[in-house]
Amino acid sequence: MSDKATAFFRYLAYVIELILMFMLCTTPGLMPELFGAKPALLICVALTAAVFEREIPAMIIGMVAGILTDIGYSNSIGVFTISLTIICFIVGYAANNLIVAKFLNYLLYAAIAVGILFMLYFLVWFIIPGVEDMWQYFTAHIISRAVQTFLYSIPFYFINKFIYSRLNTEIG
Repeated sequence: MSDKATAFFRYLAYVIELILMFMLCTTPGLMPELFGAKPALLICVALTAAVFEREIPAMIIGMVAGILTDIGYSNSIGVFTISLTIICFIVGYAANNLIVAKFLNYLLYAAIAVGILFMLYFLVWFIIPGVEDMWQYFTAHIISRAVQTFLYSIPFYFINKFIYSRLNTEIG
């Protein structure tokens, strides 16, 4: 297969993954809440794809995942769209040019990225407006959602590594 064909099928696999995870996260009763929150599976897909792709495709995948995450969580496009686009660009750049995307390095990328994403979400939607009982929401939902998102990103790393290795002409 040519480079363009393998890239097309690889990106198609990421899009299908994003659509499936959006449906899984937004369908009521389909995914149980653990400790008061559901994980943001779209962030998992975006971060793992960003580790394997170059900067621009990683940024586009991050933007699409951010738009879908914003729609799923807040019904407005903003916090996750902007922050996930920037973070995926940075992760894509770093994984390709600075620190190789091995599994342990990915865990570091994911921990930092998920932490930043949820702290920005909490800052914009709770701290800046001065929502009452924001710290209770933080301990009951934000911490749980961030930890679950980080943990769920581990299987997505292996899924997207498989997709990337099977549909990349540079490797095989």
